[in-house]
Amino acid sequence: MIDLDFESYCESIEAEFFRRKGRRGMLSPTDFARTKTWYDAGVALEEVFDGIASAFDTHAQGRHRDGEDVNSLAFCESFVERAVSSRRGGVS
Repeated sequence: MIDLDFESYCESIEAEFFRRKGRRGMLSPTDFARTKTWYDAGVALEEVFDGIASAFDTHAQGRHRDGEDVNSLAFCESFVERAVSSRRGGVS
């Protein structure tokens, strides 16, 4: 059975990620699995979008230590975790 809510969630994340990259693309199987983990954990789209934005902004400002490009959601994962913590009243 297809979970239309998850499908919409995943498509929204994919669209935002590639909008920020400035090109078209599709999530890798690993990134797709990452979106499923976030969905199952109840991570709101706004939290994911905030994390993606922070990852790209940090990278663009040259503040990311290892110089890695933003080529997957793996790069954004710690930023998403911080967005979740911040929105839910935790320490970021």
